[in-house]
Amino acid sequence: MIIQRYIAREIKWSFFATMLILLLIIVGNTFVKLLAKVSTGDLPIDVLGKMVLLGSISGGLQLVPIALLIGMMLAFGRLYQDHEMEALNAAGTGPAEFYKGIARFVVPLTIVVAVLVLWVVPQVEALNSDIRDEVRQRPESAGIPVGEFMQSGRGSNQFTLFVEDLDEKQVVMQRFFMHTKKGNEENIILAEGAILFIDKRSGDRVLQINDGSRYGRDLTTDAFEVFRFAEHGVRVPPINVSSSTKLDALPTLQLFKETSLAAKAELHWRFAVILAAPVMAFLAFPLSFSTPRQGRFGKLALGILLFAVYFNLLITAESMIEKATMPSWVGLWWVHLIFIALGLWMLKRRYTKRKLVDPHASTAS
Repeated sequence: MIIQRYIAREIKWSFFATMLILLLIIVGNTFVKLLAKVSTGDLPIDVLGKMVLLGSISGGLQLVPIALLIGMMLAFGRLYQDHEMEALNAAGTGPAEFYKGIARFVVPLTIVVAVLVLWVVPQVEALNSDIRDEVRQRPESAGIPVGEFMQSGRGSNQFTLFVEDLDEKQVVMQRFFMHTKKGNEENIILAEGAILFIDKRSGDRVLQINDGSRYGRDLTTDAFEVFRFAEHGVRVPPINVSSSTKLDALPTLQLFKETSLAAKAELHWRFAVILAAPVMAFLAFPLSFSTPRQGRFGKLALGILLFAVYFNLLITAESMIEKATMPSWVGLWWVHLIFIALGLWMLKRRYTKRKLVDPHASTAS
């Protein structure tokens, strides 16, 4: 029991240290990318913090397996380097005892990951999607500045836009002015307000101008017309803000009811993310074996390479399910089984070799 607690404690601190470093890298990379969008005006600065936080939660969960693999290899690498593993093996501690210690930390971690992946992450993705939709409906997302004239166009096709102010919610444009010139037609629109919204049927953004007047002039005939309107709609090109797929935001229970291949692939992926942590933990123990001369970083590159192969196989299998090139009932289970079999082979090879060179066995004979 003491040995199991000791092993669990070593794994815990190595895992959290590795996870923190990886999170700092991922969060920093996400922050820089979103900050670049803020600097170009593609993303409002007030949603920057929210998107970094929500993106870090989703991305951080996918870091758990690799952080666990690296953390365990570092922890066991130190035990090998300090000859503690040899002492434990000489005292009769076998793989079963080591895996009991590993389970003391990995099982609770897997339960936490399962709760987050199956229930929390879909809600996070839904919030992320709502933020992106809200960004797309803002005036600045359409390239409409506030308090200054905006001019664009070439030759005979030109337009000028001016918005005096926004309401408290930064949504409704107050005292709206637009001048357009297209060929021989010239129009001026004056309105008390305008709002940008998304058409639910087409998904296009529409600029709805309310309570205004339109002054039109034909430059060829010099004919002039004026009319008032309650509502006038203009379609606006979409902003370049990526949005998550709807399946990412669907609750897990609802995914079970979906019959599409994409929904089945998403469901298999969620369970794969959960199982990735215990699979990597099972593989990390035999993979971390090293001699004192090799050091604790001796096989770290091999572990990272195996994880890259493992993760790419999961992504490929998910894509194959979605494209119907592989039956959905096969799922991603075969990928886990391959790496579990690899771990069993490494365990058998390691402990069979150890028995052959065990000095106690030769003395008894």
